[in-house]
Amino acid sequence: MSPLWLLLGLLALTGSSESSSWGCYGNIRTLDTPGASCRIGRRYGLTYCGIRASERLAEVDRPYLLRHQPTMRLVGQKYCMDPAVIAGVLSRESPGGNYVVDLGNIGSGLGMVKETKFYPPTAWKSETWVSQKTQTLTSSIKEIKTRFPTWTADQHLRGGLCAYSKGPNFVRSNQDLNCDFCNDVLARAKYFKDHGF
Repeated sequence: MSPLWLLLGLLALTGSSESSSWGCYGNIRTLDTPGASCRIGRRYGLTYCGIRASERLAEVDRPYLLRHQPTMRLVGQKYCMDPAVIAGVLSRESPGGNYVVDLGNIGSGLGMVKETKFYPPTAWKSETWVSQKTQTLTSSIKEIKTRFPTWTADQHLRGGLCAYSKGPNFVRSNQDLNCDFCNDVLARAKYFKDHGF
């Protein structure tokens, strides 16, 4: 076998494995996002906002999330979701990795304040818990995909993240794809993607 063919084969395998790690719901590497709002930055004592704030918050959470990276990869493979997106969602929902704040319920959107519950870090170490969150997110994305079949995969991901946070009826048009939860999660996910997730 020619070395050229061998090299081309290896490049093809490497390229396909890299793209498969992106999941079925858009490519976070190519998504533009403004990052966290100034409200989120201030909540965590930052004097800045945007991508810089999202990256700083992700950086704080990264050591803790690294310990659970195998679980996120397993769940990501199960639901065809990029582990970096899962890490972005968990980072947004777990200030400093110290506890998880559940600000709502599955039926109304996880970001809507119904009942605030604080879970110790051990509560979300389980594959079951991460699977539940990821399944809810993928269901939101699929619902957006059904309602807006002409949108791109990236728009479906954005819409799914907004619906996950604000409830399924929040997204009525592509004007609703710029919610704070989505912008912050995507910026954190890009950070995690660049740091091994």
